[in-house]
Amino acid sequence: MSSDRKVADVGYAPSYHGKTLYGQIASPGFVPLPSFNPHPGMAYRQQQQDPNGWSYSFGYPNLIPPADVSPIRQVVAPPTTTTTPAPAIQCGKGPTTLPASRSFISERILGSGVTAAKANAWPFMVALRKYTDNPILLAAGINYDDFCSGTLISDSKVLLAATCLEKMSLYEMSGVTVAAGLTFNSDTNIADAQMTRRISKVVLHGQYNAFTYANDIAILTLDSPLVISRTVGPVCLEPANAALDQYADQDAVILGWATTSAKIPFGSLKQGTVSVSFNSECKADEIFGKYVTNANICIITSSVQKYFCDEDVGGPVVVLSSPGIWTQIGINSFIKKGCDIAGLQTRVSAFRAWIDQYMK
Repeated sequence: MSSDRKVADVGYAPSYHGKTLYGQIASPGFVPLPSFNPHPGMAYRQQQQDPNGWSYSFGYPNLIPPADVSPIRQVVAPPTTTTTPAPAIQCGKGPTTLPASRSFISERILGSGVTAAKANAWPFMVALRKYTDNPILLAAGINYDDFCSGTLISDSKVLLAATCLEKMSLYEMSGVTVAAGLTFNSDTNIADAQMTRRISKVVLHGQYNAFTYANDIAILTLDSPLVISRTVGPVCLEPANAALDQYADQDAVILGWATTSAKIPFGSLKQGTVSVSFNSECKADEIFGKYVTNANICIITSSVQKYFCDEDVGGPVVVLSSPGIWTQIGINSFIKKGCDIAGLQTRVSAFRAWIDQYMK
């Protein structure tokens, strides 16, 4: 993000209006099929915008041919059974305590207190992947690039920043996959996924503004639910709250996969304990202070050796609610291109009603 970007008179409209997502829309209700479609039978459809969100749906073909159907079929009533409701999924599972010392996730220099997370220590962390034609990766048998982070909020929903998706066309979005249960593979130096899912629906906040980062929040619906286990599960979400500085000057944890090499899959997940800044301090920041509203939190550190990076956009800021239970209070929104010692987050409690609306 260059410092000379003009913000005045922008209004609440995506910067790419008429260029990418919105440029493909011939009418408010439908999106034409692209000229090239790797999944025959796939249809793209944009639902009518409501005041709270732009919704994009993706349909995939049924790859299993139907069985032959006899002209006469006997129908047998299934036996009567008593079903027991499935137990509620426990959210927020993670380490029982904060990482040892305060610091930022570092891309270039692993400062003191920045540590590699234990395998599957944070079950709610996911990565967004897209196809790449990078010849180096293709030669290694890898045809994807990890480009953004997110968090599971249920077995089929992912919370992230709208910034992750706003420059993508509908066609590009349809090829994105979500990787869950990532574990670092020391042989390949990349993270292997236990499960991957395609996206069946994307909802961007209806008042998201790509120029000012206002309302920078989105929800993905996976094409099929993930299997919840000890290593894959949802984060807890902060309840609705209007307090600006509820967590100011308190310990929190940020997580990310940012690496020194550009355009490669994520490797080892890093964790670091930080302190949440006061809203007034956020507004005073010379880089992103002009974007700060009552719906933001931020983290600022004076260390020149510790950073978190733009690949960490969409990822979480979490606090320890009780031993081993973590609650997400922020979504990484604005991070200076490359890496920086400060970052702006969307405040989850300001959007809890919106999140609940699209959790259904």
